[in-house]
Amino acid sequence: MTQPLVYVEAPATTPYRFGLFTAAAVVDPADQREFQAGVEWEPQCVDAPAPTSAVAASDPARAPMALPDGVPSVKSAVIRLYAGLTGRSVARPDLLDRARRAMGQVEHQALEHYVWTGEAGSEEFLAAADTEVLAGSDVAPVPLEEGIGRLEAHIADRAGLLGALWAPRWTAGWFQGKGVTRIEGPRMVAPLGDPIVFAQTTGVGPGGAAPGNDEAWLYATEPVMVRRSAVSCRSCRRPWTARTTRCSPSRSGSTRWGGAARWWR
Repeated sequence: MTQPLVYVEAPATTPYRFGLFTAAAVVDPADQREFQAGVEWEPQCVDAPAPTSAVAASDPARAPMALPDGVPSVKSAVIRLYAGLTGRSVARPDLLDRARRAMGQVEHQALEHYVWTGEAGSEEFLAAADTEVLAGSDVAPVPLEEGIGRLEAHIADRAGLLGALWAPRWTAGWFQGKGVTRIEGPRMVAPLGDPIVFAQTTGVGPGGAAPGNDEAWLYATEPVMVRRSAVSCRSCRRPWTARTTRCSPSRSGSTRWGGAARWWR
């Protein structure tokens, strides 16, 4: 008796861990029309730690909060991502599901790279020329643990909340070797609890400055949110897939608020 062949499906794919989508709040809004014209968000209106007493609060010499008049907003164009997909059998009912899976295999890496470098035309990105380089690492790189400490202190001083640290993905071993990270649920966090985005990118510094040997740039921002549109197949003959995405931190000004630190292994 001849046995029939057994069909074995491809193994399930799992997006990589400890990237942008792990550290950010990811939102898939029901109304997709909001992505047509761009995005706008209200920044965090805090820029100095709160005084510890009534005397300190009324001290005329205390550092003023750098807040603009009124309620400002930040505007930016969306980031559009595409993934190639060729379907030879148009009768298959799962073509859109396959398109979503194809997008899921490139979406994380692409968005991390564009938010870091601005190559997709994003007005706000980490490695902009006017990103503040924190004192102590502006002349020469500092040890990794010191760079993390400076950036976490900077986040606390500017916002008083947990933000996000950004590092090139290939430096994850350096963090682990130094013992400066721990896992909390789905996130890998720094000593003070700020989640770390290990981004798949070139790792350039402000203005596109390339890091030296055994060096890397580390960035900090306030909390990050990713809002995503639906995945769509634009053509039956050429069914490449598309998703409109925006990564926006809740912050005072722009992503460049957080600053950067240069460190060595």
